[in-house]
Amino acid sequence: MGGRVTRVFRTFNVESRARREISKEKPTPAPRHRTARTDTAAEHPEIKEEILRKDDRLLTLLKDVFVESREPPARVKDGGSEHLPCKPEEKRLTKLGHLGALDVKKVSKGKVSLVEALTLLNNHKLHPQIWTAEKIAAEYSLELKDVNSLLEFFIPFTVQEFPKETKKAIKAIKST
Repeated sequence: MGGRVTRVFRTFNVESRARREISKEKPTPAPRHRTARTDTAAEHPEIKEEILRKDDRLLTLLKDVFVESREPPARVKDGGSEHLPCKPEEKRLTKLGHLGALDVKKVSKGKVSLVEALTLLNNHKLHPQIWTAEKIAAEYSLELKDVNSLLEFFIPFTVQEFPKETKKAIKAIKST
């Protein structure tokens, strides 16, 4: 039923509405600059002259501009590569534990490998009096604020077993 009603309103007085739209005055487009079209430049030599003409006023202003650089130019290595020279990173050997085969051998100073991160987090968890943030920072060449953030926000995984009574209580809560 609803389709019939909308169709009636949609087709009502279509011709007169169309005539009214067609007879409306259309807005005139903005005038175009005479050099806006490139195909007309080939036809009119005065347009081509205007494009190629040098403006003396702009040239004198350009001559007044002076750029001074105080940094020495960057030197490119002559090894055939096109990369700019970079500061060599200081690397340190990793402290390999029982997972040494899985870990990388060298790491940049100020960073730790995954195995080292797990090891230092576990050491701090088991012996917090021995493995303090200051000792970890000195041992692994890290900044103290980074070590403090690491110890505060990252906790190694722990396995917890619930007593049987607690498991029943959890199942009872889930079923309700």
